[in-house]
Amino acid sequence: TTRGSGSVRRPDSKMLLRAVSSAIASSSSVAWRRSARTSSRVASFIGASSRRDRASMMTSAAVNHPGQVKVAHILVEPKDAGLLDELGEQIAGGAATFADVASEHSKCPSGKQGGVLGWISRGQTVGEFEQAAFTTEVGATAKATTTFGVHLISVLDARAEAPTVVDVTIQDLQEVLEGDLDSVNLIDVREPNEWDGARIEAFTLRPLSTMQQWTPTAMDDFDVSKPTYVICAAGVRSMRAASVLLDLGFDGGVYNVQGGMYAYSGPNLVTGA
Repeated sequence: TTRGSGSVRRPDSKMLLRAVSSAIASSSSVAWRRSARTSSRVASFIGASSRRDRASMMTSAAVNHPGQVKVAHILVEPKDAGLLDELGEQIAGGAATFADVASEHSKCPSGKQGGVLGWISRGQTVGEFEQAAFTTEVGATAKATTTFGVHLISVLDARAEAPTVVDVTIQDLQEVLEGDLDSVNLIDVREPNEWDGARIEAFTLRPLSTMQQWTPTAMDDFDVSKPTYVICAAGVRSMRAASVLLDLGFDGGVYNVQGGMYAYSGPNLVTGA
């Protein structure tokens, strides 16, 4: 991510989701939360000139989502705030989709996936972004100005409670490996040198250390509606990665393999590069 002098910082998804930050670089999460001190405001909904949008504005004050919201956003520099208004009107009028506009205009890497950030909880984003996201009705949009720029936020869904990662044993994993492998996602988050030393057939390598690079395409690379099993050496890194996958929207159930590769000695084990 480039932060040139005098330009607006362009956050990546790890800055917008604390879960990704903690998995990759906790210092980025701290910087993201501290940036909430900067004065900014939550603006009115895009396209407020229409009767429908005015109605949304009048009811939005009563909205206060508990739990989590699933959001997408389009980020532009402050000088392009007027353009964002125009783009919002195009989306509201059906002339363009949110995903297409995000892909073309958003300065956030999430634009590659239609602007989708996934599920967020309170405290995971800067205050202005959080205020807009948690007080906007599902299916509606809102604007927020932060130190990163101007955001058009789309609230895709809401849920009262966040799902949790489920711990499974090596024995549970072996039963999965003996079943229909096409019905599950199997992700190994160790490093390539660990993978070369020993691995389980059918797992896909996605190192935790490079999560920033592979999470933008994870929703396309894996079927998020399937159960997802995550493994590492001992079960620590895999838990962190599993939590991120939940926030991204892996809603088929995410499972952390306790004990990891240290505990596995089954017939699916492959050793050597």
